[in-house]
Amino acid sequence: MKRRSNSLRTAHKGTFTRLLAVILCFVMMSGVVTGVTGCKFIEDLTNGFNVAQKYLSESELARLMANAIASESSVGDCYAQIPSNQLNGLSYSIFAEYCSVLRKSSQVHGTPDSFKILNESEKWNYFLKIDSGEDERIQSVDAYGDMDVVELSYSKDKAPNAPKVRFTIAKKGDSYSMAGDYITDSMLAYSYMNHYFEMIDEYNIDGLGAIIKSTYNADIYLNSVIDAKAEYIADYYKMKVKTDTSGYELDLLSPTHVSYIIPEVFSSDGASISSKTVELYLTVDDEYLISDDFPASINETRFYKNYDFKLRMGSSYSDSEVRSLLGEPLLTTSTSDQVILIYEGVTLSFETKVSGSGHWSSGKLQSIHIRKASEFSFGDDLCIGMNISELLLIYPMFDGCDYSGTFKNDNGTYRMSFNFDDYGNVTRINLDAV
Repeated sequence: MKRRSNSLRTAHKGTFTRLLAVILCFVMMSGVVTGVTGCKFIEDLTNGFNVAQKYLSESELARLMANAIASESSVGDCYAQIPSNQLNGLSYSIFAEYCSVLRKSSQVHGTPDSFKILNESEKWNYFLKIDSGEDERIQSVDAYGDMDVVELSYSKDKAPNAPKVRFTIAKKGDSYSMAGDYITDSMLAYSYMNHYFEMIDEYNIDGLGAIIKSTYNADIYLNSVIDAKAEYIADYYKMKVKTDTSGYELDLLSPTHVSYIIPEVFSSDGASISSKTVELYLTVDDEYLISDDFPASINETRFYKNYDFKLRMGSSYSDSEVRSLLGEPLLTTSTSDQVILIYEGVTLSFETKVSGSGHWSSGKLQSIHIRKASEFSFGDDLCIGMNISELLLIYPMFDGCDYSGTFKNDNGTYRMSFNFDDYGNVTRINLDAV
């Protein structure tokens, strides 16, 4: 899979370990069994109930896990039936929370009435999906050892096209156990991914900026640029994402790759609705990288001389009008269907019919290329010599779109792009009909 642009790398996953533990402990302390405190219950489950149980087969472990996912009331009993030496360090709090997350995904389908252990081909394809990033910095799920994959089944599936609900069983030779590290680390990744969504949903610009800051550590990413990016993300979700956070679909849950599908997102012009995928990856440096794409649409850009508006892309102008507005060009060239006017620092082209003598009456403005600093510009903000940091304050996501973007007006669609020198200063601004 090609790596996505505009990806957001988050901080070290250990940052949220304590936070997740506190959250899960709080949930348990709210009271799971009458007359037994949450902490005592966890201690009993971990140290008492699981000690003397007989060894369970893979299918028996899968059945207990499937039952715990299907019914919240079965979680404690299912966990208690797993022998301590097959828990593989999996705590009750993580087990319960993991089942809760998969239960939400399962409820979309209905009530599971069976499960199946994927064959080798199906399992290989599943892990291939987890390891779908081509970036060498991304960790492979192979680090978690050999595992089988279990999939819940529904005889009456209410949403057959929704993401399948799957979990893993660790295996070592002929021995099976809960995938303790895999499940625990899955919940850490899940927690961080949802923290990203929470900051967006709460319009917490400072919190969102803290999440994305570690991605942007080059000199061009001033604090003001990070703030602009965070605000852009929050505004985009507020204006373009129709689906409520609770309606996001968990497509993939693993320690190294978490994927959500957002079902309803408006297009840039608001004319259509499509889905959007947001993904989290774990790097070899134990950092989380969130891949979230944003369109490179921009507001309409117009052409100025001495900061006075002169021309609009796609509009038609006569030869005399252009000369009246911009002055006499240094050079004029033409073909049978195009006229090119060259001024100090800028080149303009018009689509028109040119006579044999080179005369043209009216032409449609199709491109403007500003080549150096002069009296011509695209307003106060966009001009030759500005730095990348200044550009990113105007278009915060341009660094992930090859510094280009499009806009539409009633005459057509137009693309703006930028060229830079070795110091990150703008040397050319191009505006062309698409």
